[in-house]
Amino acid sequence: MARPLLFLFAVVALAGALGCGSEPQVATNTAPVGTKADAASQFDPANCGTVTGLVTWQGKVPEIGPVQHMRIRADGTGVETQPVALANAPHIDRFTRGVGGAVVYLRAVNVAQAKPWDLPPVEVEFRDLQLVVKQGERTGRTGFVRRDEPVAMQSRESVPQTLRARGVAFFALAFPEPDAPLTRTFDTCGRVELTSGAGYYWQAADLFVCDHPYYTVTDEEGRFRFAHVPAGEYDLVAWHPNWVIARTERNPESILPSRLVFAPPLESSRPVAVTRGRTALANLTLP
Repeated sequence: MARPLLFLFAVVALAGALGCGSEPQVATNTAPVGTKADAASQFDPANCGTVTGLVTWQGKVPEIGPVQHMRIRADGTGVETQPVALANAPHIDRFTRGVGGAVVYLRAVNVAQAKPWDLPPVEVEFRDLQLVVKQGERTGRTGFVRRDEPVAMQSRESVPQTLRARGVAFFALAFPEPDAPLTRTFDTCGRVELTSGAGYYWQAADLFVCDHPYYTVTDEEGRFRFAHVPAGEYDLVAWHPNWVIARTERNPESILPSRLVFAPPLESSRPVAVTRGRTALANLTLP
């Protein structure tokens, strides 16, 4: 076999191996999580407390307008535009400064002592020109996935779509037809950043793969609550994706935007002590 052909086969094999694994974890793009416990559960509901609080914004409230969905007209006579919301834009109450939709979680959790997993399954959908994450009754841009459990993914759009994943998982899934779901499992804890691979550059969502259920998102007023937390000391973390565009990648044929690369996420943390039978009030601020 000719040497150039052998080299080509080697490159293809290497690409396939990378596609089946995980991209190296990047500290600025992931959230530390607990380690999967091999021992039997040691959860003791009698030795638990509650953590509650607010995530508020300090500083000037950012003004973030829509971006433009640009597409070439079917007859080829030009480009038409449609305003769409940027998925990473924060939701900040102008009076209370509460940050809605922020991710809050506990770090340094002993997984063996954590309460049993009680978060609903996660579904990911392309619909209404956005990338949507559904978890139980909550619909937004973030989901919390138990390691090694399946996530259903599909497109509701009439046009072909592609879902791209980066972070602790690295893959692309094509959806040539609507309402044809696929499933994916994740074997590494951390953040999975989801975007569109079909030119819908404003679409973005996140999955946090974890072994314990002490993850949540704040409500519209910035409130959060964790119940049945084992007594002990933890790091309480607030996290939000950044909406500042660091780089725009364009389609070389149409010159239209194809992907946005954002600045590192916003994150703040503080220690919190949980006492048996007591409620710990712990507020956080962003950025």
